Amino acid sequence: MYGIFFEDINMAADGGVYAELVKNRSFEFASNLAGWTEHIKNGSKAKLSVVSRAEERPENPHVANVTIPTETGTYGLSNEGFRGMGINKDERYSFTMLARQHNGSNLKLNIELVNPEGKIIGRATISPNDTKWKRYNVKFKANTTTDKARLFVWIKGKGSMDMDMLSLFPEHTWKNRPGGLRADLLQKLYDLKPGFLRFPGGCIVEGRELATRYQWKKNTWRYR
Repeated sequence: MYGIFFEDINMAADGGVYAELVKNRSFEFASNLAGWTEHIKNGSKAKLSVVSRAEERPENPHVANVTIPTETGTYGLSNEGFRGMGINKDERYSFTMLARQHNGSNLKLNIELVNPEGKIIGRATISPNDTKWKRYNVKFKANTTTDKARLFVWIKGKGSMDMDMLSLFPEHTWKNRPGGLRADLLQKLYDLKPGFLRFPGGCIVEGRELATRYQWKKNTWRYR
């Protein structure tokens, strides 16, 4: 019997069969800003910090806070993806995030996909409008194909906002499931007609103790 041996190494899952394009979307990597780069221009006084809430939410212990005291200057974040974001012309992309604005804030976000030459190849706008956590979603179409795009999130206005789960997915996924798997890679695996799928691959613990193992029944991962 022939089958598939799946192990999450060399970006086989995140950056591989999983269609998510944003690296470290929830700021939970050991280096909280891994994959992210700040862009501070024209005298902006904006400040970014990663806030720990481990006691309150141990399954998702970190969120990012952006505080912009004045409207002077330009502030934003970019995400490199997994060695770049593979973008297809005329594909629709769905950007989602969790956010809450602090009282008195009037921040909005300009979302841009940018190719290696610095040209904007897709854009959208989100205006968080609640002081409680809320999920926001916007869809837009890319006008160019590239394998090395980056995602930019420019934040305009004045105030303070918490952000989490900044995510970008192609609309076309395997069987068109939102937040699903890559259609092209899964089709190739499906066409192999495997008799079984072995997962996890070699080491179920992926750490030095059971506390750090991948708990697939809970669909959670303890970051170390």
